[in-house]
Amino acid sequence: EFNKMLEHKPAWMTKKQFMDSVIDKQILIQEAIKTGINKEESFRRAVENFYEQSLIKILLDRKLKSLVVDVSDDEIAKYENYLGYRIFLTRFVYPDLDSARSGKNCTGEKIDNEFINLSDDLKFIVLNLEPGQSSKPRQGKGGIIVYRLDKIEKIKKPDNGRTGIFNLKKVSVFLQDMKKEQLLEEWTDKLRASAHIWRKK
Repeated sequence: EFNKMLEHKPAWMTKKQFMDSVIDKQILIQEAIKTGINKEESFRRAVENFYEQSLIKILLDRKLKSLVVDVSDDEIAKYENYLGYRIFLTRFVYPDLDSARSGKNCTGEKIDNEFINLSDDLKFIVLNLEPGQSSKPRQGKGGIIVYRLDKIEKIKKPDNGRTGIFNLKKVSVFLQDMKKEQLLEEWTDKLRASAHIWRKK
């Protein structure tokens, strides 16, 4: 058993140091059991929560690795082109999905910023919209969020120090990661749609 543990020994530890750490760990575990911590409800809940979160993390990690996406030259060119633009958006917040679909009961907030200064999520949303179009409703802080791309405006005097250097590999990886996250969300939505969910009123 110890030899199997030894395979995961940190490089900076000697064999004796690792052995001592294993012994200390076992002594503390035995003491915890002796005092009855393992029978407490709070401990059971903590273990259950850790188990569930680990299951979910492994599932999502494996799903992400299985996803294969392509990034086109046009998508990269559009990203590079937008570095010289100012973006005007409206952020709508709805209380629920039905309201978002009907376009009612919302609050709006104007966003006006250079493309390069937008968050990664907003950059990806903008790249997939044309002026006048709106994003799909997504759960966010405060409710269901929808973004509408109002217009894009070329910057008259762009900061060449920021827009002049373009990292093709970094942008390609960014787009791949965002596309995978989008596919993962769609996959999760399909799971939810196919599940039978019953809520007690």
